Amino acid sequence: MKRNLVLAICVSSALVMTSAIAADVTGAKDPVGFKRFQGSEIVYQDSRAYDEYVLARGPGAPAEGFAKSEKIEGALTRLLYRVPEGHTSLEVLRNYQQMVAAAGYTQTFELKVMAWDGYFYNRFFDQNHTHDDNHYLKNVKNPMYFTAKLSKAGKDSNVAVLIVECSGETWAYADKKIVIKPGEILVAVDVVVAKAVANKMVELKADDMAKAIGASGKVDVYGINFDFDKTAIRPESAPTLQEVAKLLKGNPSLKLLVAGHTDNLGSAEHNMKLSEGRAAAVVDALVKSHGVAGGRLQPKGFGDTQPLGGNDTEEGRARNRRVELRKV
Repeated sequence: MKRNLVLAICVSSALVMTSAIAADVTGAKDPVGFKRFQGSEIVYQDSRAYDEYVLARGPGAPAEGFAKSEKIEGALTRLLYRVPEGHTSLEVLRNYQQMVAAAGYTQTFELKVMAWDGYFYNRFFDQNHTHDDNHYLKNVKNPMYFTAKLSKAGKDSNVAVLIVECSGETWAYADKKIVIKPGEILVAVDVVVAKAVANKMVELKADDMAKAIGASGKVDVYGINFDFDKTAIRPESAPTLQEVAKLLKGNPSLKLLVAGHTDNLGSAEHNMKLSEGRAAAVVDALVKSHGVAGGRLQPKGFGDTQPLGGNDTEEGRARNRRVELRKV
């Protein structure tokens, strides 16, 4: 997404939530089952078929981010509403909380009036590292935030809502000049619906791996998948692991460095530890389940230090999350 704005999904406390459509940007609409604050208009909208998203779970500090957070993945919808003049952040917050509760969601976190104000955008809204200096919410006060969750028919939906009072902003979006007056409220709403990611990576065969290693001394493998933010190998990885074992059994003198790589979402320390654990898990699976001699394999984690793609897009991050086999 070109610009990252946290989604807010809220409930009606003073009966001022409405389904009426104001002067929205072209093509924008409320999320299914949600209402908006009376008189509000959508001034920004975007969506992603699949992405990683961070939910705040604790306060933070300038240049440090949140003390606690939770990562989720799924289809992401983002909307930004402008509320008419004459209202406060707290009034709008309570309305949205009631609206979300009425839609069946259970609140999971709340954070009111953060002392670091403008840093909230840089550390939370700008989750995909676009670092756009012209973002919409750089001059705000009285930011209020909450998250909520709905589990239905085996599928989880999470919403994150940020409400801010603006000092005044002007930007162009969708061929429309957006002017936010001082004191006007913006409500940012993110809806993340969990879903299984479609596996579109081509499965490498043992012969393909052997050719790549013979040509460059290494091969990147994308068919070994892990549980989200964990080291546990997912069951669908079995065919690729079988091909790696076939590669090794067909080349008895071959020894490999099994390198784990991540994208750069999360701290460098966390990513390094995660990549080390995943590399070790691959070696363990090859030794215990496929009869490969442990002495032929060396696990090593590289964290996010050797990206192949840009970390500002999901496609780039997907390229960076990989297992690499290097000849030693």
